[in-house]
Amino acid sequence: MLYHRPRPLALLFAVALLASQAEAISTPRLSSNLPWGDRVSRDLALQVMVEPLDRALGSPFRERDRVALRFRVSEVGSDVPLPGLRPEAWLAPLKNGEAVDPGECVAQGPALPLREGARGTYEAVARLGRAGRYEVAFYLGSPRLVHCFEVEVLPAG
Repeated sequence: MLYHRPRPLALLFAVALLASQAEAISTPRLSSNLPWGDRVSRDLALQVMVEPLDRALGSPFRERDRVALRFRVSEVGSDVPLPGLRPEAWLAPLKNGEAVDPGECVAQGPALPLREGARGTYEAVARLGRAGRYEVAFYLGSPRLVHCFEVEVLPAG
């Protein structure tokens, strides 16, 4: 089981994805107009972006859409990216009534095939499943960084 109790400073930051694309579950929320959301843990910053590949940027996610998930890990303050890390990420459907708790982040489902693209940016392409809510989990063992958020997928249309 993977979990992380965020330090008080970490609660000042949240994941904010492009408007209409996903709902970030974290407190407090930042403007949904920001293209990157930030999450800080200790001396690391995590920037997250979920981008549709089959639709226009800003469109809601739909069943069977391909999306690019990008996680940029950098040092706080200097914003220097951290290359050569071995993070893992998961995308798993949530059951009815189930919610993502960023303080109790638990990874479930098959791992996404993350690879390092740009320096310090780890990315994967995934095909979304049926309509519903999904948990996206990011895990980095050393240095330790764990973050989860929710993505909503609408019926195909």
